[in-house]
Amino acid sequence: MNNNMKLAMILLVAASIVLAGCTKESSVTSTPSSSQQNSSIPTNINVNSETSDIGDVSNAVQGDISQIDVNNIHSLKIKSNAATVTVIGDKQINQAEWELSKGNSKGMDTNVTTSIKDGTLLIMLKQEQKKSINTGPLPSLTIRLPYKDFNSLEIDNGFGNISVESELSVQHLNVSSSAGNITVTDVIGMKSSNISTNLGNVEFDLPNQSVPLYVNLSTKLGKIDNRVSLEKETNTTTVVSNELHGYVGEAQSESATLNISTQTGEILFKN
Repeated sequence: MNNNMKLAMILLVAASIVLAGCTKESSVTSTPSSSQQNSSIPTNINVNSETSDIGDVSNAVQGDISQIDVNNIHSLKIKSNAATVTVIGDKQINQAEWELSKGNSKGMDTNVTTSIKDGTLLIMLKQEQKKSINTGPLPSLTIRLPYKDFNSLEIDNGFGNISVESELSVQHLNVSSSAGNITVTDVIGMKSSNISTNLGNVEFDLPNQSVPLYVNLSTKLGKIDNRVSLEKETNTTTVVSNELHGYVGEAQSESATLNISTQTGEILFKN
């Protein structure tokens, strides 16, 4: 075993340990229980709009749901330095809804802000470590979006898992994480999708769609599990890296594009 492979194995073991605490998903309920209200830790949340105040929800507690009117919103950006982020499309709602669950973390200070500028909604979560050691799980940020045509959805998470699922209409989808697993289910950018993580696995489940799609899958250290029939498929494999290219549906020069990449991790592509 050469030095590169030894280093890769060490990274994989470290990743499995670090990411073990990032798999909890938060649940969204329309009415928080009294026990949640009494036991949860307040968060510092500020909401601003370029046109009007959406509503001051400072000192919201775990279980509170904040709503944002997205009638005039065409793009969304979600940024976090450390959290489990879940984005869900929901045809039953008319406004965007988001909920923060702090879990049991006692060594971190969590702050969420939202702002609207030039038709783009930005939701930002920041965590600052108050103690030298944080033994609690990461906070969970869950965002529900109404069904409408969005030009772009961008999710950027420094550390933690990302999940995007169900009934979203978006032209350009961009999801990235420095360290964390990414799962995308029944959602795709109608023009382009870019999914990437430096350290973690990616699972992409295609929606039922007839739009021709060019697929580009690559991993520097890991394997690719492709369960989708591809036209003009090419597969390149070296000692540790893998690349897979091809078309879903009829090959066309103007097909939408799907790029999925990991530096260290596995890719599962299915429908």
